[in-house]
Amino acid sequence: MKFALLREPLLQFLVLGAALFGLFHLVDKRRAETPTRIVISSARIANLADGFARTWQRQPSKEELQGLVDDYIRDEVFYREGRAAGLDRDDVIIRRRVRQKMEFLAEDLSVPEPSEEQLADYLRSNPERFRAKGHLTFRQLFLSATRRANTIDSDSQQLARVLAHADAAVEATALGDPFLLGEEFHAVSQNDVASIFGDGFAKRIFVVELGRWQGPISSSFGQHFVYISERIPGSLPSLDTVRPAVIREWSNAQRLEAEQKLYSSLRERYEIVVEAPPSKSIETDR
Repeated sequence: MKFALLREPLLQFLVLGAALFGLFHLVDKRRAETPTRIVISSARIANLADGFARTWQRQPSKEELQGLVDDYIRDEVFYREGRAAGLDRDDVIIRRRVRQKMEFLAEDLSVPEPSEEQLADYLRSNPERFRAKGHLTFRQLFLSATRRANTIDSDSQQLARVLAHADAAVEATALGDPFLLGEEFHAVSQNDVASIFGDGFAKRIFVVELGRWQGPISSSFGQHFVYISERIPGSLPSLDTVRPAVIREWSNAQRLEAEQKLYSSLRERYEIVVEAPPSKSIETDR
């Protein structure tokens, strides 16, 4: 009976009307207590026109510009009165938007043009961010897991014995199976190897010894024996080579530092009290 009553259109209308009445009462009280003044500056009007031009690739007409101003005034009125009525409280979307604007403000105020010395210092202090990746040149002998489903382990042991004293000049086609991408790989990076053979294979091959056959090393294709003929270690490039990346990383670091400083200075103005959350809001161990 109670639920049926709640579904009555008349009752719903009365509840909605009461809510609107309460809202208008708060707004009227606010207006009576503190008269407000909204100023639309020439800079604001120029900003509205610029936004229109970026969207439509032309300047707004006089009527369109007036419409933009009217819409801005409408937004401002509803925003101020909504805040006065407390409608912004506990609204996650509004809170996040305000936080984003504060973070953008910190960013705008904190990223000057870096000097050459600052960029050079940042490059030296963060070498791993910019180091050129190492490369390998190697040959492989391949045993297919599909062709040798029942014999691959014994075949790998036999091939290991053959290669124990062999050099790089062994005939791959005579001892192993054909591999779609070939037997020789020149100056490939670890990422290149991983994209073909998988991460596990790439990590292992980049630490094996040069100048002799080693394996078997497994991949999703089967078993591989590799002969590393050249290893080019990664190196720290010059600033001129990676200047755009260094500027980008340095600017981002400056932005994060300034954002944290702003937050810390603002946080000091508040007494923070954190109450214990309700037990039902915390997942307990079972």
